[in-house]
Amino acid sequence: MNLREYASTRVVAEGHHMVRVVMGVTVVLIVGLAAFLGGGNRFLCHREGTVPGAADLVVVLAGPLDEDRERVAAGAALTHAGRHRFMLLPLRHRSLTWPWFVRHYRIENSIPDERVLFGRSQVSKRRHAFDLGGTFAEAEKTVDVMRARGFGSAIVVSSCYHIRRARLAFERASKEPGLRFAFHAIDIEGPGSNGPWWLDG
Repeated sequence: MNLREYASTRVVAEGHHMVRVVMGVTVVLIVGLAAFLGGGNRFLCHREGTVPGAADLVVVLAGPLDEDRERVAAGAALTHAGRHRFMLLPLRHRSLTWPWFVRHYRIENSIPDERVLFGRSQVSKRRHAFDLGGTFAEAEKTVDVMRARGFGSAIVVSSCYHIRRARLAFERASKEPGLRFAFHAIDIEGPGSNGPWWLDG
């Protein structure tokens, strides 16, 4: 075998090896993606393991329309149970009122208007957090309301897959040891859900 034949054979062998490596990596990525889409909700869903105790405030984070109804209903039910003084809907549009939510979301366990607080959007002194998205802005608005009203504890209600992000947002928004937060996850995936968890926003 001369040098030219040897070089040609080596190039062909390296080409076959590269094809096998690319195919192997592709298979691993496809299997990983399938596993994440199939079981990602269980990974992202974080539950405290216990029912939250009494708190000054129930905070309902906004979400996509179908989820938002479930979140608000769960928040109203927690507040209605009597262990929490107020419910806060942070950063909701100024035209929305509690009667609107009761009527359009068909809230069965309604609570009196005076026990529902709205955190209206406005310019924050801490602009950097608003640039990070709605959850971070809602966390900062909640902390502002808690400080202004003298609240020390809150239960944050959101969808199951969203709890980890919510926890991070509230940890960043409040560095004060005097404010305590618990998290209540709503599992919206089930017979009434509109599709797979990754389409829930």
